[in-house]
Amino acid sequence: MLEPLPFALQATSADPTHAELAVSLARAFGPVDAGALDDAVERLARAVPAPAGDDPLEQLAALSALVRTDAWPRAAHGAGPWGALLPSALARGPVHPLTLALLVSEVAGRRGIPVGVVSNGVDHLNAHTELADPLLLRPDTGTIVDARELPPPLTWRCSHETCGQLLDVLEPLWLRYGRLDHAITCAELRLCLPFEPGALAKARNRLAHVRSRLN
Repeated sequence: MLEPLPFALQATSADPTHAELAVSLARAFGPVDAGALDDAVERLARAVPAPAGDDPLEQLAALSALVRTDAWPRAAHGAGPWGALLPSALARGPVHPLTLALLVSEVAGRRGIPVGVVSNGVDHLNAHTELADPLLLRPDTGTIVDARELPPPLTWRCSHETCGQLLDVLEPLWLRYGRLDHAITCAELRLCLPFEPGALAKARNRLAHVRSRLN
């Protein structure tokens, strides 16, 4: 089950999944019904068509088939902060494309399909870790695309990196909705993530910048 652990605890653990860290992030902004969330994710996992075998491309195609069904949440960039937070996004929809990529990874993992997240900072997609061909799944449309057709650089993202991206999405959204307190929380939570020294200094400067809005 996806347990909404305190963010500082989850962020410092060795290898949390994308969804585990996303759920802990959501907890920082309100209560999380872990049971309802896990049931929703499990329903999606059960809806994945059974691939013919262990072929990575067939497994990616099975996930593509799920994303193309009505059971899959609708994607939208303009969904507000609730569309970026996994529990509220699944409960209310629509869902930010980055959050959908995290959801694909979690659903795939429950079916034993090794899928991770790749991103160039704008496009957020899913890749099979055992697929030699540069084919990626769009979590918003179900389309399988050639990575060479997308703007570089596309890189694998660990859960800490995708969480940092989520915070980058959330902070300006909270400001747009007049929640300076939540925007400050985003900047504070970013400091819990494992950063290189240079990135940590930038995160501290970002927090100071957001807090300056209080004056």
